[in-house]
Amino acid sequence: MRTRISPENPFRYNRAGFAWEQVPAGTDAHLDFGCHDGAFLNSLRSKDIGRLVGVDISRLAVERAQQRFPELEVLHISKNGLQPFADRTFNSVTILDVLEHVNDQMGLLSEIRRVLTDDGRLIVTLPGRHLFSFLDFGNLKFRFPKLHKMYYRGKLNEEEYNYRYRANPDGLIGDIEAEKAWHEHFSRKGIRRLLEEAGFTPTEFDGTAFFTRAIQCVNFLVRKWTPIQPLVKRLIWLDHRFFESMNLYCLAIKRT
Repeated sequence: MRTRISPENPFRYNRAGFAWEQVPAGTDAHLDFGCHDGAFLNSLRSKDIGRLVGVDISRLAVERAQQRFPELEVLHISKNGLQPFADRTFNSVTILDVLEHVNDQMGLLSEIRRVLTDDGRLIVTLPGRHLFSFLDFGNLKFRFPKLHKMYYRGKLNEEEYNYRYRANPDGLIGDIEAEKAWHEHFSRKGIRRLLEEAGFTPTEFDGTAFFTRAIQCVNFLVRKWTPIQPLVKRLIWLDHRFFESMNLYCLAIKRT
């Protein structure tokens, strides 16, 4: 990762660290689309932004965020649904590791463009397409559904499993839209083309890691061997710091 992490940045060399650096301070409003548990949105409180809003299509994610950070404005929305917000409401929007889960990516980007102010910033992070993409754990449920079910039914009861993976009321399989049914990976050329077609101008690219998926697979086999865990964490940190292929980060500006 090449982006400089400032001393006040609460994150390290990862997607949140990149995004935190790119969100402008002192603006009127920021939107975090796919805010998950609200942790990243909450970190922006130090940037003196007038209004911080988080949205997610997952009811579970919204409930967690509201419980964890009750002072934040976090809303449940339908797919691609930014109808609650008027045109040009937000000076910046983050969408961190979300776009790869979305079926109608152009529809979502069009809505984000609508609610962004002229020359507003869009910060996107997503998985990059590279040598170890096939090791993505997020696609195990699609590649090996029976194995996935057997593993997670050992961790979840039948009701929880069905809610998350079979009959999710938000139209999800885990955290991926049912129509998508695949955790997509992007090349820089591919995301540049998609953003340009949606009316944005990409101005900066960065990324982290190359070997992390392979390291995680090995660690899964030795995860109960406690003495090796500090070494694994150190290897992953070094991988994030000095490589930039596994995770792809982009700053784009709304074209007017």
